[in-house]
Amino acid sequence: MSRLVEAITWLGPDAVLSLFLVGDAESVSRPPRVSGPVPPREARSYHLDDPDRRLGSRAAYEHDLIFDRVPGDLELVVASCLRSAIDGGAQVAWFAFEGSFHFDHLLARDIAPQVYAVADRDGIHLALDDALRTGQTWAMEVEAVRTRLLA
Repeated sequence: MSRLVEAITWLGPDAVLSLFLVGDAESVSRPPRVSGPVPPREARSYHLDDPDRRLGSRAAYEHDLIFDRVPGDLELVVASCLRSAIDGGAQVAWFAFEGSFHFDHLLARDIAPQVYAVADRDGIHLALDDALRTGQTWAMEVEAVRTRLLA
């Protein structure tokens, strides 16, 4: 079993895809539309409080998309969700492992192995393969999105 599958099925047979969005509150407070043959059974949404206002006036939300099992076409589900989020107004969207989010390490190089997909207006980038997430190329890609976000 891959580390990605282990991480998203930590609750047992359910698969939890944790999607993080940054943008204006209205655009990112609702989970984006999910394409694929099987929609998530449930979506739980959480506002991520930014007391130090590192994101300025932008808001951050986590949306946990809960499936009965790992979607058969995980790549399609992840990519379409990211595209929907960006098209819906999110400045940045990414999927990462549960517990990976912290404002001190927002899309930083040190948490890049815990991020398995990221998108902004410059494109969608996926690292569903465990080996890709541990490479320098992926860390640089994640960090580049961070730089654009915080610029």
